[in-house]
Amino acid sequence: MLQDKRHLIIGTAGHVDHGKTALVGALTGIETDRLKEERERGLSIELGFAYFDLPDNSRAGIVDVPGHEKFIRHMLSGAYGMDMVLFVVDAKEGVQEQTLEHLAILDLLGISNGILVLTKSDLASPDELQEATEMTQEILVGTSLEAIPSVSVSSITGNGIDTLKQMIVEQVKIATEEQIIDGIPRLYVDRIFLVQGFGAVVTGTLIGGSVNKDQRMVILPQGDIVRVRGIQLHNEPAYVAQAGQRTALNLSGITAQKIQRGDVLCPIEYSSVTDNIDVSLNVLSSFPRMLEHWGRFRMYLGTRELFCRLILLIDEAILPGDGVQAQLRLEQPILTFRGDRVILRDFSAQHTVGGGVVINPFAPKHKRFTQETINILAKWEQADNTQVVNAVLENSQTLCVEESLLFYYLPYSQSEVNTILNTLESEEKIIRWDKTGRNPLVSDAARTNRVIEEFLTVLSKFHETHPLQAGQNGSQICRELKLDEVAYEKITNQLIKSKNIVKDGNLLRLASHEIQFSEEEASAKETLEQLFLKADINTPALKELNALLPDYSPQLIESTFYALLNLGQFIKAADNFYLHKDVYESKKEALTNYLRKNDTISVAEFRELAQTSRKYAVPFLEYCDTQNVTVRAGNVRKLSTKHI
Repeated sequence: MLQDKRHLIIGTAGHVDHGKTALVGALTGIETDRLKEERERGLSIELGFAYFDLPDNSRAGIVDVPGHEKFIRHMLSGAYGMDMVLFVVDAKEGVQEQTLEHLAILDLLGISNGILVLTKSDLASPDELQEATEMTQEILVGTSLEAIPSVSVSSITGNGIDTLKQMIVEQVKIATEEQIIDGIPRLYVDRIFLVQGFGAVVTGTLIGGSVNKDQRMVILPQGDIVRVRGIQLHNEPAYVAQAGQRTALNLSGITAQKIQRGDVLCPIEYSSVTDNIDVSLNVLSSFPRMLEHWGRFRMYLGTRELFCRLILLIDEAILPGDGVQAQLRLEQPILTFRGDRVILRDFSAQHTVGGGVVINPFAPKHKRFTQETINILAKWEQADNTQVVNAVLENSQTLCVEESLLFYYLPYSQSEVNTILNTLESEEKIIRWDKTGRNPLVSDAARTNRVIEEFLTVLSKFHETHPLQAGQNGSQICRELKLDEVAYEKITNQLIKSKNIVKDGNLLRLASHEIQFSEEEASAKETLEQLFLKADINTPALKELNALLPDYSPQLIESTFYALLNLGQFIKAADNFYLHKDVYESKKEALTNYLRKNDTISVAEFRELAQTSRKYAVPFLEYCDTQNVTVRAGNVRKLSTKHI
C-alpha cells in the first residue's frame, strides 16, 4: 500500500480557455475534463484532478480549476489546500478578466508559492510572449504571488514541460510547510460518488493532521458519525492519509445522498460548529461599490458556499480597497478555526468582494461603534499564541474551559498545544484542572485568583454579619459569585486543599473563623447549656425555650441555640429532640456498658436505665442506630460490632 511517498497539491488558475486543462494533460497524461458537456464545450465546469511523479520521486496531485466566471465557486474549492499554484496565462492573449479575479482570490487566500506559466507558446511570436510575460509580472506586483518564477510552455509540442517539472521541484523545496504540519485533520468534500459494493466515497484535500483507516469521524454540518472504511491516495490504497494529500475516503454509516459538496469530515472531538465569526477583512479595490452594514453575501470556506450577513462594528460602510475587522453572521453553521481564510462574493455571485482571516471562530455579538469593541477586535487580530489563550480564557462565560476548545484557536498538534499550555502553566498564567483526566479543564490564573479573593471576601463578610453561625451555605456563595457548578467545585476544593476554608456538610467557613459570643450571648449560652445539662435526656422542645428563659429575647435564644448546635455542644438526635453532647456521651456509655453485660436491650429496659419516657427513649435509640452504636434486631437492640 502507498504510504511513504511525499505528496503535494498543485492548483491551476487563470482565464477560461488559456490552456489549463491541456497543461495538466501534458504534465500528467490525464484528461481532467471528464464530463461530456465539458468536452463538447471545450471548457472546464467541474474541478478536474490528476497526478504525476516529479523528477525527485515526489508525487504531485494537480487540481484543474474552471476559469469561466460562472464556475468561480469551483475555482475556490480547488484553491483550498494548494501547496502551490500554476498561474496560467495565454502567451498570445495575455491577461484577461478571470486572470485578475483568480489572482485576487489567490492573494486573499494567501497562496504565495507558485509559477507563472505562459501557455500556447507555439502560437505566439517572441514579442507577444515577452509582452504577455511582462504584463502578467506587473499585475503580480503587490500580491502574494509577486516575483514568482515564470516559464513558457506548449502543451502541443511539449516545449518547456520538462523545465516546468524541474521548476516545480525547486519551488516545492522552498514551499511553506504549513499545509503538512500536524494539526486538526479536516477534509472539505469536493466530490461525492457511490461505488457499487463499497458505498459512499468522498474526495478532497486533507488539511492538518492525518486520517487512519477505520477511524471514526463526524461529517458536518449534519453531524453523522461515520467510519473510514478505506483510503485511496491517487488511486492507490493506503492505511493513512496525511495533511496536504489529495484523498478519497470510503465511508460507512452514511449514504452518498446525504453528503454534499462543502461538507467537512473531522474528528468527533473537534466538531463544534459556529454561526458567528469575527474576521479581519480586506475588500478588493476592484469591487465596484462600498460595503454596508447587514449586507448579504456569499461566503466560501474550504469547499463550502453559504450566505452570511456582514456586521460592520467600527464603520458605517467599507470602501473598496479598505481593510477592517468585522463580524460575519452565518445563515448555516460551519466548522472553522482561527486563521482560516474566507472569501466573500456578492449575493448575485458576479463579483469577488474580498476575503479575510478568521480571528475568533466563536465570536459573541458586539456593540457597534464602542471603544471596547474596537479594542477587543484589535486584540484578537494581533494576538500571539499566548495572548490567544489568555483572550479565550478571560472572555469565556465560564471560568473553567475545556482544553479542547483551545484547538479551535490554536489548530496545531496535541504536542504543540501542550507545549504552549505547559509553558503558561509554569509561568503561573493558567491553571490546569485534572489535566490527566478525560476532559481536562483550564482557567486563566489571574481571573481565577480574582474569583478566589471574592470567594474569601464573601465568607469573611458573612462571618462579620453572622458571628454565631458556623459557616455560609455553599450554594449561596455560588449564586452570589455567579459560578457554575464546575467552577464552584474546583475553587472550593482548591481552597480546602490549601487550608483556607473548611467544609462542614453544606456549610463553608474560613479556617480562621471561630464563633464569637458577645457578653449577652455568652450569658445566654451558659444558661442554655445549664438548662440542657440539668434536663438530662428529658430536654425541652425548642418552642418551650422562650417561656423557660424569659430574661432573653427570642432572637437571642434562637441564634445562641443554633450557635451551640454548630459548635457541636448540642446534638440533634431527631426532629425537635436535642441533647447536650455531655448528656449524649453519658447515656451512650451507660447503654454500651449495659449491652456488654446483657447482649440486648428493649425500649422499656432503656427507659428504666435512662430514667426517661418512651417519648425520649425511642428517638435516642434510633439515633444510636444511625451512629453505628447499636443495631436493631426485632424489638431489641444489640451492640454494633464497632463497639463490641
